[in-house]
Amino acid sequence: MLSSSPALTLAHVQVYRDQVYHRTPHLRLRTPDDAVRWLDQVGFAFLFPMPDFEMPSLWQAVCGTVRPIPTHHHDADLGRVWDWKDSLPTQRRVFYAKLLRGKPMLVALDRAPLFYALTENYGDPHDYLAEYEAGTLSIEAKKVYEALLEHGQAASTGILRRQSGLEGKAHVARFDRAIAQLQRSMKIVKVGISDSNRWGYSYVYDVLPHVYPDIPIQAQAIGRREAQRSLLRQYLRNVGAAPSRSTMRLFDWDARTLDRLADDLGAEGVMRGAVAELDDDCLVHPGLITPSVRLSQ
Repeated sequence: MLSSSPALTLAHVQVYRDQVYHRTPHLRLRTPDDAVRWLDQVGFAFLFPMPDFEMPSLWQAVCGTVRPIPTHHHDADLGRVWDWKDSLPTQRRVFYAKLLRGKPMLVALDRAPLFYALTENYGDPHDYLAEYEAGTLSIEAKKVYEALLEHGQAASTGILRRQSGLEGKAHVARFDRAIAQLQRSMKIVKVGISDSNRWGYSYVYDVLPHVYPDIPIQAQAIGRREAQRSLLRQYLRNVGAAPSRSTMRLFDWDARTLDRLADDLGAEGVMRGAVAELDDDCLVHPGLITPSVRLSQ
């Protein structure tokens, strides 16, 4: 690198992200097909941006810009986001779950096995018993999951509340936490929408291997470190540069794991150093480094 080259800054990173995130008017997503193609490129994205964690979001890609989320529901872009986050998973075109930080995400179908490979699942619907006995699965999640198994087919949240004994206002938070844990551990997956409750809108869930039998099979051939490396590679390709600390928090990895993965990806050009206005310890995708811009080591 030329010593006279300017240091990489957050402004450089944002220009890169605008392209990848489709945060420009000419790249904005206009159709469901656009959304599927974009998700195939970025691999995984939040539904809406999160203040503390950098990631592409369907909201910004639909808007084609950085824009606050409206507080009302009479917004065309917001309507598209809500419609596509329901219709695309129901059509089995994308995978939907709360996999990172407990927030709604869309995942490209060919990237879902990477997340599954990081769970304690082995493709058997009864894997949950070992996790419960080890104390890593809550009693509420166990009850909801067993209610779904006993039901024998996809079930709405109303059915699962009743059959798990978590019906009523007093159990709303416990039930919601159970559903989030079962999604995060990829034991269940949203498969549709039901109008059977008094609000005329609720999610329908099924056991993941029933809906996506290929995901557990494909995950069996992926080692844990390989899955982590692939996810980090895709993540850095998306965001351009990311502080090590926030990356660890996003994926729930410790420093040793991240250091090992960063070393692995170093052979592919991923670098570690300071990005002005971002952080002194960032992982940087090689696509950001050019002869006119240097990374401060």
